[in-house]
Amino acid sequence: MANAVKIYKHKDVPAEPGTYHRLVCLTGENKGRAYFIIGKRIVMGRSEKCDVTILDLKSSREHAEITLAGGNYILTDLGSQNGVMVNDLKVKQHVLANGDKIIIGKTVYKFSKMVVKADEKEKVQETKPAKSVDAPAEEKKNKRMTIILGGLLVLGLLLLVDEEAEITQDENKPVRTKVKEIDDSFQRAIEKRNKRNQKNKEKLAIYFKRGLREYREGNYFRAINEFESARQWSPNDSLANFYLRKTREKLDEHIQSYFSKATRDMDAINYMKASTSYCAVIRLLDKYPNDPRYKTAEEGIRNLEKKLGMSEGEIICIDKKGSE
Repeated sequence: MANAVKIYKHKDVPAEPGTYHRLVCLTGENKGRAYFIIGKRIVMGRSEKCDVTILDLKSSREHAEITLAGGNYILTDLGSQNGVMVNDLKVKQHVLANGDKIIIGKTVYKFSKMVVKADEKEKVQETKPAKSVDAPAEEKKNKRMTIILGGLLVLGLLLLVDEEAEITQDENKPVRTKVKEIDDSFQRAIEKRNKRNQKNKEKLAIYFKRGLREYREGNYFRAINEFESARQWSPNDSLANFYLRKTREKLDEHIQSYFSKATRDMDAINYMKASTSYCAVIRLLDKYPNDPRYKTAEEGIRNLEKKLGMSEGEIICIDKKGSE
């Protein structure tokens, strides 16, 4: 973040003279902040890793980007869920002009150009007070008072200026609302990337839909396979990691509930009911015989066979012949 933007209060002026482009936050929790663009690409979104963090529930984690190309700053929607508005018009891509309003959810940013001149901070005019004829000390005091009053006057004027006012602005250049032509190669690169991102989202949506269906039906291993496939497709996707973790936790809880029931039935000398719970664990972990929980369930079955006076292997949890 520190390499792409610098954050000031909206009335602060950079120390170095030059031409700057900035985003001024007009609404929301960050109202009054000015993000000076110093990189060739910045990302706006809800994630703390974004260059401009948007504290808005309708913002995606990576909602939009602003890229410098051919001397212009180009705003591009990164496939966000709620879209981007510029001057009350929904856009996918827009060449930003001085004064454009970027609207994401309920948060509004103003894109503006600022020119800071070398003498920008030397405009305070001093008013000379009348000299005292016979009091040199009074003369010095009057000079100090004049400087203080002049400073207070300038501060008062600054406070009256609208928060959206610019320090220096090219007034001869009209505000543009129409998108102008973008370099073809740059346009193709953006479109290619957007198509790739869209393809990734569509593929992930398929995995999520199938995984959630299996999860609701209690087929936790199948759900895990779907969410693992989603993570392989997009390793850094936070939603895939979240679904995978929650499904594994649910599976652990499910298996533990069978063991708890088996223990209660053993204590109550309901051995056949206990065998049903152990068999449920074995059937659930049938494809994972090396799982420690599978082995624990098998040991429980062998113990029950001894208590019931049965031969080893007499309690059959899975009919292997029937399944072949």
